[in-house]
Amino acid sequence: MSDAWTDKRQRSIINFLVNSPARTIFLKSIDVSDYVKMGEKMFELLDGIVEEIGEQNVVQVIMTTGATIF
Repeated sequence: MSDAWTDKRQRSIINFLVNSPARTIFLKSIDVSDYVKMGEKMFELLDGIVEEIGEQNVVQVIMTTGATIF
């Protein structure tokens, strides 16, 4: 799962979490303030997260305009 927000210094931050039947855990936060082409960067970030947690552990990736859930 991911959640995007803006901090007090106007930086755009994306938090990545891993959700399972047992629990949800925080994985990492990434500052994306410097990325102009966010669609392309979001694909790269999600691809990296899937690689990190293992493709066999990902059931699905769902993207909407408001949030990204996987």
